[in-house]
Amino acid sequence: MATHLNSAAAEAPAGWRLTDGLTEKLAELAGKGFEVLWIESSRADLTQLVIEGGEAAIRLDPDPSVDRAWFGEVEIRHAPARDLTWVFLRGEVAAGEISTHVVGPPDGSELPGQGQA
Repeated sequence: MATHLNSAAAEAPAGWRLTDGLTEKLAELAGKGFEVLWIESSRADLTQLVIEGGEAAIRLDPDPSVDRAWFGEVEIRHAPARDLTWVFLRGEVAAGEISTHVVGPPDGSELPGQGQA
């Protein structure tokens, strides 16, 4: 699985909002023709999305028998083992494998061992 990094800073620059960063990343990926499959977020990032965007930022599925939540039109999942927010997609890797992008403040830093697309 390919992993591409938007950033991985622990602190966001002044004025940067996760809701805006995630919305921009989803639009960028869709604009490139990639199929966004789902999003995984840490508890801290899920909390930040709700603080920034209110109850509408993370919507629970209207079907009470389904345990899913949505950010816009994309399913978003709590991922306790992950830091930050990860977007999983198809169409970026020629072999058809799933690839990921990490969403974080745009400071240009990279996770160890990861490159930027």
